[in-house]
Amino acid sequence: MVPQLSTTDRDSQPHNAIRSHYLANQVGKLCLLGLLAVYSTLSAGQDTDLGVRIEPLTAIDQQFMSDQRVRVEQLANRLGRNLSGQAIRDIDTLQRLLDDGLVPSTDTLTLQAMGVVFGDLLGSHLDMSWIVYRDNAGRSRALSHRDADVTLFPMTMISRRYQNGSTRRLQSLYDETVAQTQPHLPGGRWLP
Repeated sequence: MVPQLSTTDRDSQPHNAIRSHYLANQVGKLCLLGLLAVYSTLSAGQDTDLGVRIEPLTAIDQQFMSDQRVRVEQLANRLGRNLSGQAIRDIDTLQRLLDDGLVPSTDTLTLQAMGVVFGDLLGSHLDMSWIVYRDNAGRSRALSHRDADVTLFPMTMISRRYQNGSTRRLQSLYDETVAQTQPHLPGGRWLP
């Protein structure tokens, strides 16, 4: 008869040890799968993909914006001015429209029309184009640069501020917007 070398349960019954290791491994895998399921549910709830779509302006958008520019041009004519496409001159005209009370704070359509003109000036200076920006919040006309992920929403820059009682000068808003946007555009870090 051969004497038993060990009296522990583990050594005398190796199939139990293998079975416990297998069960522990399976429980660990289930816990990991559970954590991944919870994490993916939380991620989906945060909606990391905002569903942003950039589209060209439609013919209706272009006509609407053209009509908006005409609206501002007609107001500028009441001041004895016209829109020239020159930033300093046109921003001064827009400011006078506000200062002289020709556009009440309740006239959102005209304030946004002024935003179109303001956006034209920004777009010209920053080499940005008008686009349609769609996300979960809705559809907006915005400015975008073709080679950078930079989007500006000038149509509401004036209306939101003015309707909330801001007295900030439009030239200051323009200068700050250019200064904050330019470094994010291709070659923008080297521009003055």
